[in-house]
Amino acid sequence: MFKGIAVPAEKQDKCWLCGSTQIRDLYQVNGFTLTRCGECSLRFIRELADDAYLKELYTFMPGQENGEKREYLKIYLDPANETNLKYSFRILAGKVRRRFKPFGGEVPLKLLDLGCSIGALLDFFPDWDVYGIEIEETMGNIAKQKHKNIVIGNMKDADFDDNFFDCITILDALDHTNDPVHVVKNSCRQLKQNGMIAIKVHNINCLLAKLTGKRFYAIQPPAHLTYFSLKTLKQLLAACGFEYAGHFYDTQKMPLETAVMRASETFPFLTPVYKALSKTPLGSLPVYKNFHDIITIFGIKQ
Repeated sequence: MFKGIAVPAEKQDKCWLCGSTQIRDLYQVNGFTLTRCGECSLRFIRELADDAYLKELYTFMPGQENGEKREYLKIYLDPANETNLKYSFRILAGKVRRRFKPFGGEVPLKLLDLGCSIGALLDFFPDWDVYGIEIEETMGNIAKQKHKNIVIGNMKDADFDDNFFDCITILDALDHTNDPVHVVKNSCRQLKQNGMIAIKVHNINCLLAKLTGKRFYAIQPPAHLTYFSLKTLKQLLAACGFEYAGHFYDTQKMPLETAVMRASETFPFLTPVYKALSKTPLGSLPVYKNFHDIITIFGIKQ
């Protein structure tokens, strides 16, 4: 993945969540070291990907000419896949709206989506005052065409007034940043009292991850730098000023060929099946997946 981007030489010597030095390397993936903290059980990549490295990474990504890049474009930018992408966003948007329904009024509520991609979640809040930050320029520019308050940049640099937002979402993005604590603490600062944060990531403690180990499809450094569980997400929320307010496991809707493509990352013998499906109408048939491999957790600013 991301061929042409070197592996950073410097490594972390302690857990960034609890500070423990009792860390143990598990295995190598794509030249990176997946490590587990013996105290809090957080799993993360030991190699230090600084801000300059991430900027290079996400600038390089759109220029890839390999099959992986084409699949990336197909999943996120192909209009034919739009209804599949919006399936989970619609569910989350409904949960957020129900939370804030009693607080409705004449002034629009404010929502910030960190790592907003093409602005798909923001599309479900036409009556709210919405903002987004996206590091990848191609997707960020698409979001800009629909929503005026979009910034192309690192989510770490989100700089808004204190107590400004009613809700902040970080969907499929917190595991991409090199400083999740800063991102979540900064979000807490920018949220109003009793404001809500929603964080969506892969669940490293799901049964599929336990069965497949290093072949778990979500273990993709340097794109994914941290691998969370419900336990470590709760610990992160508490450390950043939030009270845990529930969670759910996301159901994904996707084309059959995409489901097989992702399965082939764990089971390579399925690669020919994926290639065959991608050339037929059968590959575009929608399927639904929920192995508890994706989790969304909610926190309320204390």
